[in-house]
Amino acid sequence: MMNKKNAPAVRGIGIDITEVARIRRLYRKNPAFLKRFFTPEEIVYCLKGKNVCERIAVRFAAKEAVIKALDRKDLPFKAISVSKAETGRPGVELKGPGLKGLTVMLSLSHTADYACASAIAFSKR
Repeated sequence: MMNKKNAPAVRGIGIDITEVARIRRLYRKNPAFLKRFFTPEEIVYCLKGKNVCERIAVRFAAKEAVIKALDRKDLPFKAISVSKAETGRPGVELKGPGLKGLTVMLSLSHTADYACASAIAFSKR
């Protein structure tokens, strides 16, 4: 059992909502925009199966939510990698300076029109 001394501390929360139509327009106009914002693994996941634009939009929203939760507007989108566990739970991997010891919990949801993500960032005490 964790005591308060070694329990992770909430660093911040973030939420974002993205219009799928906006992402669809960007993707149709210039599919290479994916390389600017997403890791190769994220691109592979987004482009497989159906609902491609919804998958892209929800990952974009997730990255925005993580940036807000960490209060790091300088953080490059590709420093945040969103994954999906076999259980379906989304995960986040952070890479870059000043990110060691940080953990982010993420919740994602999307419809045909909107993608939404919320993030809670934790740091070790």
